[in-house]
Amino acid sequence: MPELPDPPPWCHRLLKPDGSSTPCPPKGAHYTLEEMQRAVDGYIEIVHLKGGRRRHIMVINEEGKLNGLPLNERATSLYDGFPDCIVGNALVCLHTDVD
Repeated sequence: MPELPDPPPWCHRLLKPDGSSTPCPPKGAHYTLEEMQRAVDGYIEIVHLKGGRRRHIMVINEEGKLNGLPLNERATSLYDGFPDCIVGNALVCLHTDVD
């Protein structure tokens, strides 16, 4: 089971289906709904990470599977929802980053 370090370097990262990740900090003190929707290209859903890291969450595209988005293996490996999988972009942040 992958273990995430405390906030940096995983906090405020956008995990992409191609295996890459990019920094994606909020513009203000918290992410706005629009920022999260832009990051995941659609309506958002918030899911938890495995390993007891309940401070960390992942914001994903709620309709990603319906829209045929590609599998995100890295995000799936961090997700606390086995046997389900994550598709499309996934934003990793702290639960306090979401207003």
